[in-house]
Amino acid sequence: MKNKYLFENGLNIGLSNEIISEYDLKRREELSQEEYLRVLELAALSTSYFYLAKRDYSKKEIYNKLLQKYWEKIPVQKVILILEAKGLLDDLEFAKNYVKTKKGGRKKIEYDLKVKGISSSILKEALESYENEDELSELRKAWDKLGSRDEQKKIASLMRKGYSYGDIKKILVEKQEEEC
Repeated sequence: MKNKYLFENGLNIGLSNEIISEYDLKRREELSQEEYLRVLELAALSTSYFYLAKRDYSKKEIYNKLLQKYWEKIPVQKVILILEAKGLLDDLEFAKNYVKTKKGGRKKIEYDLKVKGISSSILKEALESYENEDELSELRKAWDKLGSRDEQKKIASLMRKGYSYGDIKKILVEKQEEEC
């Protein structure tokens, strides 16, 4: 069970009973800066476990999410280091899983991972497992799914989904050869 605490700086967070009893927060009026940062670190660590139990996050995503909630960089950075040390936060594994599970073209997946804070070196390694044949079969399915729409609209739609124009042209040639 979490109890809400409002700090002088306006930060209002829920704290577990363990944190409250460890720092005797029911009886104390003030915390030193060091104690305040430690309380935030413990609360952020608890919250990060909750987030990671729901889904995987990149370092940048969880950092931003925790910073938005707890406002202080130092405890959030410590939590990130703890999660990495425990093997709960790994950008390479995150990126590989993302590549395996997301649909769309290589460019879209690459863009999404960059937005999620994945470095270029990790991105390159994760995308090595991304097979071009898989992308072409996904592209064929996506083309067929668009039905009898205008060809140019289909091409534009698929390019927005991250497929390359060259691959779309290959599929277009295949479809035209099938019709003949």
